[in-house]
Amino acid sequence: MNADDHIMLARLIAALPPAPRGWVGAAQELPVARRGIDGIVARAVADAAYRERVVADLESALADAGIEPTPPLLDELRERFRSI
Repeated sequence: MNADDHIMLARLIAALPPAPRGWVGAAQELPVARRGIDGIVARAVADAAYRERVVADLESALADAGIEPTPPLLDELRERFRSI
């Protein structure tokens, strides 16, 4: 890309409407949720008793980690536990 391409791209991006608040909030929360999910899965891999408790009550496991147990997060955890 040359300098003119960068300028045109900057103008096009500036012309876009702002992202919806929900998208911004979700993007900000995603890294924290991802770390929490990764921590739950890592602990479940290492500790069979913990894994049984988590699988039995995913909502509580997420809440205990400070993560809102939304349907997409619950679905992701269920999928990840299928492969353990």
